[in-house]
Amino acid sequence: MTGGFAVFRDPVLGEEVFAATTSRGLRLRVWPRQHFRETAAAITFAYGSTDLGFDDGGVPVTTPAGMAHYLEHKLFEDEDLHTFERFAARGARVNASTGFTRTTYHFSATSHVRENLQDLLQLVSRAHITPANVDKERGIIAQEVRMYEDAPDHCTLFDLLGCLYGGHPVRHSVGGTVDSIAEITADGLLQCWRAFYRTGNAALAVAGPVEPALVLELAEACSLAAGAPPERHEPSDRGPVAAPRKQRAMQVARPKLLIGCKDRTLDSLVEARLRRQLCTRVLLDRLFAASSEVREDLHRRGLVDDTLGCGYTGERTFGYAVVGCESELPEQAEATLRQVLLRPAPLDEDHLDRVRRRFLGGYVRSFESVRAQAFAHAYEAIEDVPPFAALQRVQSLTLEEVQARQHELLREENLAVAVTQKG
Repeated sequence: MTGGFAVFRDPVLGEEVFAATTSRGLRLRVWPRQHFRETAAAITFAYGSTDLGFDDGGVPVTTPAGMAHYLEHKLFEDEDLHTFERFAARGARVNASTGFTRTTYHFSATSHVRENLQDLLQLVSRAHITPANVDKERGIIAQEVRMYEDAPDHCTLFDLLGCLYGGHPVRHSVGGTVDSIAEITADGLLQCWRAFYRTGNAALAVAGPVEPALVLELAEACSLAAGAPPERHEPSDRGPVAAPRKQRAMQVARPKLLIGCKDRTLDSLVEARLRRQLCTRVLLDRLFAASSEVREDLHRRGLVDDTLGCGYTGERTFGYAVVGCESELPEQAEATLRQVLLRPAPLDEDHLDRVRRRFLGGYVRSFESVRAQAFAHAYEAIEDVPPFAALQRVQSLTLEEVQARQHELLREENLAVAVTQKG
């Protein structure tokens, strides 16, 4: 222990991360890099768009879709109404984002670290929410929601999620709909803020030329309410896909195709979830990386171009893999991608070694960005994942794990398709 911190050392580069928990339960990480000019800080809360149900003092609460995103907007409005101006006056950039399971507030700056961090912590610890300013914000958020509803990429993704999930709120857009946000009230926002904006549901990470003792001092002084988050009403949606296919027409230059694979083998243990996530990404890399035989064949046949991409999202109550592209021949591209996903992947130890080396290269490059480090450590800390555990996870990965992962995930009954055609 050093000054209240446990110190973790990276075995590859020798970098050190300081980890602590404040007396009121806020998890904290600091990555001091004195030769950098910029400091980045991120505080994240395990509260996102899928947290629509919880118990408040034993009373069940159900909230409209878009509540977490609406609350993110409102916390930037304080009594003085000058949050952005205060950060900007100090040369800092501040922002926030809401996802399916987290809401994160962050800044980056080259000076005035104490003042910026104090303001960031104050921003999430106080809520200036009134019926008048909630109604005032509704039009702004509705405009943002409509913008996404007119975006083909966004619509295609949520068409796919609606096919994969019939009962899980991941099928809803993070911002909700114009109708759902019309139901949001000041009292509802305050209830969610009190329930989820607590030290036991948050983690703070700071990276850059900063002293760990200063960060700990400011974190200890933070007035964020202490305690654990409420019990959530977590949906169970692990059956087959809700619908095999959805198609729509929009103003697009070329048809858009997404194929999704619903993960039905979830695990509440975070390490098991992270290993499964790693296995899935190795598998998708083997099939669709820039150098893969599959991708070269699809290019050669004119079915796809450089828009071909893939990814995996895995959380405690849902998970899905997605492969997608733009193509003038969406039916042929869909048939070929289905075949690729459902036949055994050509996996071997050589490929696994290449993935390990690629991961190590990306791992080393990540240390060049204080912002990337702040986000990564905040996301790990909120799930109590030890620093640098990702490296050990990659090094211990086996070919048998990846093969087993393909067998359990890439199955016909787990697949659904969304297509956006030219309107």
